[in-house]
Amino acid sequence: MNNSIEASEFLSVQLEGTAVVGPDGDRIGSIESAAIDRTSGSLSHVVMAVTRFGFVTTRYMLPWHHLDYDRHLAAYRVDLTRGQLQAASLPQEPFGYGL
Repeated sequence: MNNSIEASEFLSVQLEGTAVVGPDGDRIGSIESAAIDRTSGSLSHVVMAVTRFGFVTTRYMLPWHHLDYDRHLAAYRVDLTRGQLQAASLPQEPFGYGL
């Protein structure tokens, strides 16, 4: 068994805290945690935290396949603007934590 980490893989500590930007390049939040599909073992969703004045105001659960990593920005791009995200009926308080 090979336990080495490949260059295309990432550790959870590298994912958490990474910025999430909209198509316009505006930072809309950062990745707070990730959810793994129990059946496939692959990453299925991320919880994105939106902060205001240093405090988390809202959390959204986004499907992993909607995020695309931008090496130049060192951030994940999502196809939603801040306004679209706020207007969308995306689940908040992910995993029933009452966050």
